[in-house]
Amino acid sequence: MAVVRVEALRKLGKAITCAIPELEGRICFGQAAPNHTLDFPSIAIDPRRWKYFPDQASEQFEPSPSAVVMNVGRHEADIEIRIGHKTLFQRYELEQKVLDLFLGTPGHPGILLTQITACEALGHWTAAWELEADEWQDERAFDQQFYSLIAVTGIIPALVTRREVHTIEQLQLGLDLSGQDSTLPISAVEIVQINPDGTISPA
Repeated sequence: MAVVRVEALRKLGKAITCAIPELEGRICFGQAAPNHTLDFPSIAIDPRRWKYFPDQASEQFEPSPSAVVMNVGRHEADIEIRIGHKTLFQRYELEQKVLDLFLGTPGHPGILLTQITACEALGHWTAAWELEADEWQDERAFDQQFYSLIAVTGIIPALVTRREVHTIEQLQLGLDLSGQDSTLPISAVEIVQINPDGTISPA
């Protein structure tokens, strides 16, 4: 589902902006438009390739009594975070702030977790972003353009909505109180209602 990937990438951008306020409005996704004017500092989040890994389906969220959101595996993305600035040292400082965001996660440094709550129809879920590598690009130094490339692996749940799902709202049990092994007609079986707390009451 494309909305899952899009919202996950947006949340990654928001996490970076929250940690580095000077990047507000300076983060773009994918390749910029041909008429886009580059301004510094800037960050581009570019997913290069998506791979799907199936898994046993499990229930994720119930948006309505007749629909259920299932987690059927995960999407893994090779993502390039491209950081640009006007001077060498400004690039160093900005890159370090982005790296600190990944490395400063308590308990699992190098893995950034983002909670996605913007998809009301899919419920709340988590995306993980694993830091892989970083390198510098100084080929355009004479143009006062210094870049850093950070490689990240994004791990996003694969969610699908299944509709016309029927849920059990009332559970009844037929009790044979005769003590005999013979099959009784349905009219001779006592029907009881099973309550949410496990007790029974007359149907």
